[in-house]
Order: sequence, then structure tokens, then C-alpha cells
Amino acid sequence: MKKPALLIIFLISTIIVLSLVRTYISNNVATSGVVLGQIQKETESLKLENSVLAEKVYDLSSLTNLAQKAYDQGYTEGKSSFAIGTTIPVAIKQ
Repeated sequence: MKKPALLIIFLISTIIVLSLVRTYISNNVATSGVVLGQIQKETESLKLENSVLAEKVYDLSSLTNLAQKAYDQGYTEGKSSFAIGTTIPVAIKQ
């Protein structure tokens, strides 16, 4: 009579322990889902900020912007040109 009683107590204890473990794991999975959602939101906001900053870099490094900055600082486009008056033949015909 002692063996069946011990077996029943062991099985009931095992069921209780496994139920507690299942509850603990379920709680951890639920909270990790919240953390994952926060990380995804932060990732999206950083991607948006990165695209805005990339657009600003492209704008500031454009040739139009650089030309305007050079003009504002006093640089002007050189208008003088020169040309060699006579051409020297590269090879002499014989």
C-alpha cells in the first residue's frame, strides 16, 4: 500500500512543479514580447532619422550648395581663358 501512495504523491508533485515552470516560462515570453516591440519601434525611428540625416548630407554636399557657399565666401569663377596662337605639328609630314 505504501508504493501506490508514494507514486501518487510523486506524480502530483511533478504536475505542480511542471505547472509552476510553465507559468514562469509563459511570463518570461510575454515580457520579452513587450521588449521586442520596444526594440522594433526604436529601430524604425532610427531608420527614419538615418534617412533624414542622409538626405541632409546629400543636400549639403551637392554641387549647387558648394557653389553657393564658395560664392558667399568671395570665390568667383575665372572668366579669363587662354589659347596657344600657333599650333605645332605633332609629326612632320615628309
